[in-house]
Amino acid sequence: MPRRLSLAVSSLAIPLSLLAAGCSPSASGGEHLGARLDCLRERNLGVVSAHRGQPDPSAPENAMSSFEASLAAGVPFLEIDVATTRDGVLVLMHDDTLDRTTTGTGPLDGRTWDEIRGLKIERPDGTVLDEGIPRLDQVLAWGREAGAFFELDVKKTTRWGDVVDTVRDAGMRDRVLVVTYSMADASTVHRLDSRLMISVSLDRPGDLRRARRRLPADRMLGWVGTSRPGRRELEALREAGIEPILGTLGRPGDRLDDRFVADGDPSEYADLVKRGVVMIASDRAVEAQRAIGFGYRACLAPGS
Repeated sequence: MPRRLSLAVSSLAIPLSLLAAGCSPSASGGEHLGARLDCLRERNLGVVSAHRGQPDPSAPENAMSSFEASLAAGVPFLEIDVATTRDGVLVLMHDDTLDRTTTGTGPLDGRTWDEIRGLKIERPDGTVLDEGIPRLDQVLAWGREAGAFFELDVKKTTRWGDVVDTVRDAGMRDRVLVVTYSMADASTVHRLDSRLMISVSLDRPGDLRRARRRLPADRMLGWVGTSRPGRRELEALREAGIEPILGTLGRPGDRLDDRFVADGDPSEYADLVKRGVVMIASDRAVEAQRAIGFGYRACLAPGS
């Protein structure tokens, strides 16, 4: 086991004790996600979303072992990538091809589920793991029991309607945030299910005004990009009742994650929350959440 992942797993006692103090998972989903996120914004709290589900960059992407490690270490949101096989099965895969993260090769959408179900996931260092490519319905069912929240990044091969139907069937509408990259896509998702929370790109002038004409504020989160946002930008979103999301993820060496942890003092994550960021999508999710703290449990715990 790589050192970083072993550190994440070996330090689970602190977050698990927090769960015992009032963060036990809810099988039913409970209160609408919008109200929980409003609670975070109103109390000036922050939460981390683990990019591709990884607790840190050494862990496998879109893999159950990473989801379990991230959640157990106190990271409640898991950002996962939803793609579709040739026969219409929704699976978790970031790339268009199987080559980089699995023992398979070639385009994912050119293979059936039966053709890829026996493949194994690889860690970034190439280590082959004894786990296969997860299906979306199976991961949502696990998350429903475990108390996880999900951020769904839907790939080009995948139809919005199929994702919405799968979320509904899993009873996870109140624990899922759907990522969109255009107002047209955001409007489509809202039309398919007006209860779902949607991440909307609001990092350009005029985006907020246009978004408010198309979607209700209580169903939106505002993506503000991967560089430090201006105070005025964050204040405008919060005044509109929209939670700002910032990505500290990105290319190794260039991403904010690497800069924040380089000196051993990742307090910059907490500074972002103080400035008004509510959710941070991070490649170093466990370190980021520890730096922010676990105050989010006051809003995300069942019955909060």
